Amino acid sequence: MDESGTGPQRPVLPARVTGAPRTSLERLAEGNERFLETIAASPNEAGVAAALAIADPYAIVLGCSDSRVPPEAVFNETVGRLFVVRVVAHVAGRAEMGSIEYAVARWNCPLIVVLGHTQCGGIAAALDRLPPGADKPPDSASSMNLGTLVASVKSNLGWISSSASPDPWLYAVTLNVRRTIEQLTTWSPLLRGHVQAGRMAIVGAIYHVENGAVEFLEA
Repeated sequence: MDESGTGPQRPVLPARVTGAPRTSLERLAEGNERFLETIAASPNEAGVAAALAIADPYAIVLGCSDSRVPPEAVFNETVGRLFVVRVVAHVAGRAEMGSIEYAVARWNCPLIVVLGHTQCGGIAAALDRLPPGADKPPDSASSMNLGTLVASVKSNLGWISSSASPDPWLYAVTLNVRRTIEQLTTWSPLLRGHVQAGRMAIVGAIYHVENGAVEFLEA
């Protein structure tokens, strides 16, 4: 609330940000204002605000950064109930794995979901041939970091024949989920120990962006 108590205080934006970046920043600031207005309109404003500060996740989701696949929305879950790690094509690098291990050590989460999705651009960029309907990927040669990311996905996929499945793109998405699960248990003694002791399960899933459905995979 502002000093007058009449509503949320409008944030002061950095003057150095101008043009298109400022337009995007203004949209974010306006969205936060609406968020604060929703809290203020609640019959129990203090209770709602307090609930937002509580972190008690029961599941960890390692998902893709794609803007169409926010896990909290996909699983219709509230703030604080999912520990979410997102990176293009859910690559399990050191930072991602360390984040997952943190959640396990901090909250003893019993479930990890590796969430891939249909129409994944990161997967398309790693395939030898662009799938039908896929957007042309950015040139990874112009960025060392992007090139490393794409190489990680390619390492997961190996070589996929166009005849491997009626839908090679979906086949690659599913394969990438399974390979990520293998990496989590192979490279992390902590996660492997929890799984072997029966204290945790790691489950693969595919979110279908075409209809909003999540398909959970068998081991």
